[in-house]
Amino acid sequence: MPKYPLEPLVALREKKVEEATTELAGAMRRREAAASALRAAEARREAAARRAAGVRAAELEALSKGSLRARDLARADAWAVRGSVERDALVAAVARAGAAADEALHDERGAQADVAARHAEARVVEVHRERWDGEQRRHLEAREEEASADAWRPKR
Repeated sequence: MPKYPLEPLVALREKKVEEATTELAGAMRRREAAASALRAAEARREAAARRAAGVRAAELEALSKGSLRARDLARADAWAVRGSVERDALVAAVARAGAAADEALHDERGAQADVAARHAEARVVEVHRERWDGEQRRHLEAREEEASADAWRPKR
């Protein structure tokens, strides 16, 4: 049988599928890392909020017992300002991590679409090759039948 004339295209399409699959694997790893970073940022924010709530509760208890002085109240006010700045920074870190996770998810979906497109392109060539092989086989069988019929015809 003759060699399939589009063999280089088959190899190219297979290579493109492999490249797209590799890129998808990388996009999945990046998305998982971004999701992990988001969970870590949220955990840090929640831990800071719990610590701040604990300190506030302790201060309120000390204030209700009358064990705080004016100097302590001034420090508490400064601590509250610092805590607000830290809380804002943690909220911003969570927002950045969330945006990065969203972007990584978007990239992963794009990579999935790219893999699907590359598979479809490869399948087109594969279907053409199957048709071409079938046609070549039919031509070969027809030639063999003709040769066989000629061989069995009575000679005159």
